[in-house]
Amino acid sequence: MPQKPYHHGDLRNCLIEAGIELINQEGEKHLSMRKVSAKCGVSQTALYSHFQSKEDLLSAIQDHVTEQFTAVMEEAMGSGQDQNDPRVLIEIGKRYVLFFIRNPHYHSFLFSQPGMQINLAWDGDSSDSFAPFELLKATVARIFGGAMPKERLQDTTISLWAVVHGLSAIATMKTVKYDKNWEDKIEDIIAVTNRTRMVRPE
Repeated sequence: MPQKPYHHGDLRNCLIEAGIELINQEGEKHLSMRKVSAKCGVSQTALYSHFQSKEDLLSAIQDHVTEQFTAVMEEAMGSGQDQNDPRVLIEIGKRYVLFFIRNPHYHSFLFSQPGMQINLAWDGDSSDSFAPFELLKATVARIFGGAMPKERLQDTTISLWAVVHGLSAIATMKTVKYDKNWEDKIEDIIAVTNRTRMVRPE
């Protein structure tokens, strides 16, 4: 019987999720097409109809997670906030952390990939940079561009990203104990930590 049942027509996503689970359990080195197909209860032939190689599967996994993550960030920007209001950054940060709290297996996978590129530079070609970070960068530029010099914009973006990325890492660590509910408190934590830069930029 399949270890990870899937709905008809959704085998591709089952294979991707199985791949992420196996990588988190055993490491990428031990990932095999045989193990992935077995986890979804299908033949390797069925798997190869979607992915031609392990590298092809890994690329699809990274794209799958990044696309979901980017969609969540874009949704935060359209959540009813004035797009020029600095508080929209709090909403983006909240959605960033909550995405990984709800999908902790994505965090360790995504940021361990050698193909993951995050370009902290403010100028230059960023076409290969991590899309959610570029979205954050564009939001900071839109909100603070007229009030901050370029170097300060870059520093602010890095600081904001460091806070939410650090919180998402902490919240997804199995060894961390917290006496509150992350989903209830994350907005307060982000707002307190970044109040000066987010709400009252110099």
